[in-house]
Amino acid sequence: MFFIACLVLGSVVGMTAIYFAIRAPTLGSIVGVFLASFPILMSIVFYTTFKESKPPLGDIQVKVGDAIMPITAVYGDGETFRLDDLQGQRILLKFFRGAWCPYCSMELKMFEDMKPIFERFDVKIVALSNDAPMAALKHQQRDQLTHLLLSDPELKVIKQYGVEHHKALGGDGASSLTLFGLPFPTKMKYKPMAIPTSILIDEKGIVRWIDQAEDVRLRASEEKLTAALKDAFTD
Repeated sequence: MFFIACLVLGSVVGMTAIYFAIRAPTLGSIVGVFLASFPILMSIVFYTTFKESKPPLGDIQVKVGDAIMPITAVYGDGETFRLDDLQGQRILLKFFRGAWCPYCSMELKMFEDMKPIFERFDVKIVALSNDAPMAALKHQQRDQLTHLLLSDPELKVIKQYGVEHHKALGGDGASSLTLFGLPFPTKMKYKPMAIPTSILIDEKGIVRWIDQAEDVRLRASEEKLTAALKDAFTD
């Protein structure tokens, strides 16, 4: 809410600055208009996201107690990843919308802050979107993530798991603009993408916990995720 309040305040200040700049145009005022447009642009992006915040749920193909399905995806460097590469490893499999999504960025950064907790339970983060491999690599570098970020550009894994949002308004991870430490898409279009979904898998490949976002703006809190880890992996 604080961030949204800042956006609203910034937009009001920005529109006021643009109004006075237009009335008395100078070189300085042109620069001011350019800077003032950023909070307005960010507000438009967030408002548009709010209107389309409910993903279609109910098609997920795994449930708690199931054996995890095979996964073949692509590393940021273009090499092939297979889930068998992590056989015997506890995993939090995270399907996310893309590098352009500020909510996904905040969630993956939260995972990074929680790294000591994940390490205590010997859980590895594997995050997957339909970004191109190069966009996934840039995302990892931009947000300084140590998670394994995978690319599923043709949505094969996303469809296999039944977590596809068939038509949602989204951006391009390769051309996102970073403001206040968060990505904001500069180009938006309707396209398929993943529904934000977290799947906790034990060392035997069994699903222990599933969390899907009923609203793309809202994700599991650190407290909820920590509780899920304790419940799954504490004897």
